[in-house]
Amino acid sequence: MVGIIVINYRSEDKTIEFVKKELSKVSCDNAVVIVDNGSTEESRDTLLEAFKGWPLQHVFVVPSKENLGFAKGNNLGAEVAINQFDPDVLLFANNDISLSSDDVVDKMAAKLLSLTEAGALGPKVVGLDGRLQSPEPFIPFWKRHVSLYWSNLFMSKRGKAAAFDEDYAEKAAEGYHYRVSGSFFMVKTEDWKACGGMDPNTFLYSEEMILSERLKKVGKGVYYYPEVAVVHEHGTTTRKYYDKYRIRMMKFRSECYYYRTYIGTPSWQIAVARFTYFLKRLFRR
Repeated sequence: MVGIIVINYRSEDKTIEFVKKELSKVSCDNAVVIVDNGSTEESRDTLLEAFKGWPLQHVFVVPSKENLGFAKGNNLGAEVAINQFDPDVLLFANNDISLSSDDVVDKMAAKLLSLTEAGALGPKVVGLDGRLQSPEPFIPFWKRHVSLYWSNLFMSKRGKAAAFDEDYAEKAAEGYHYRVSGSFFMVKTEDWKACGGMDPNTFLYSEEMILSERLKKVGKGVYYYPEVAVVHEHGTTTRKYYDKYRIRMMKFRSECYYYRTYIGTPSWQIAVARFTYFLKRLFRR
């Protein structure tokens, strides 16, 4: 059994289309839990009406008046899925995903359950521009937030790409990697419970890296499975409700939290990165 968690935030039409068009392709036993973040009577009723007549065990709508964000929203959805359906694996899916074939979820579940050392698994995730968005290696804080910025001033595009391994995903082979894309990935339920799920202290961004660290603590890794693929629009809902500076700030804060809490990055490095971030904002305006 696969418990599928989908977060909805003011995008009911897109969520309904995704569930009906894409998730209806899944042939293995499954149940869909839609967490309606920032729920209103209108959004709740729209979702309930859309799935009226569908098997009750297949689609479950969970309204949350508070916009819980990504981590808390997925934690809530996983809790409901586990309590209601007792799935073997949990699939976390954005509503802007298209499955490249009908058997993507079935193959992911079979592969993950066959790997004793894997706690999570992600497929090949392709952007609308054709570039791969997953997997990624571990990147030290200083390299991600300081060196990368200053490289824009002193390095050519080719030199920067080589120094920062920007084509990592394009070259990645099947196997264990640090993280996979949070837009569409699967976790064994037993490992999800063992590691405590996602960290509720983030609102958006860094959840995949944090989950990798949490799984590592219970002896499990993250597996990249490029035999199946999905297409990801990327950021359609986020860009609709947040401007680019707000998005960058949320991402920066989440990454500082991740590096400080899970990696032990010293405060002086974070202070330098904050100054660097200030410069980026100053000159990008």
